[in-house]
Amino acid sequence: MAFDLADRGIYGFSTSETLRFADLDANGHVNNGAFIELLESARVSYLRQIVRSGLPRFRLVIGRIEADFKRQMFYPGSATACARLIEAHERKCVIGQGLFDGEGNCTAIQRVTMVSLNEETHRSTPFDPAVRDMLDRLASSHDGLPT
Repeated sequence: MAFDLADRGIYGFSTSETLRFADLDANGHVNNGAFIELLESARVSYLRQIVRSGLPRFRLVIGRIEADFKRQMFYPGSATACARLIEAHERKCVIGQGLFDGEGNCTAIQRVTMVSLNEETHRSTPFDPAVRDMLDRLASSHDGLPT
């Protein structure tokens, strides 16, 4: 299933973020590194609150981050950072994300490939069947939340 990551309607999970003066760059707008940090906050919360809920312990590490910056954001202001599962595979999953300004405009989208890691060998490992089942359900849901 293909998702338009700039569509706020595909996300059932979001965090509200306050833009900080420290997020500004020399051009007077929010630095692109701050965009990545805002999205990270939502992704970590989504993984903790939704994806890992009730499942056996498993470890994920970032294998790849792809970000597209759509428009500027300015201080003072707020943003909504969204996250949802968009793909599930044997040893990895992909989290799709969108960042929206206070008026609801999409300012950035991001795809983050998360790799299942064996903590002893530090190599990728297949997901436990219960974990994979949950990942499949989240990726195929309309909003990235359990049904």
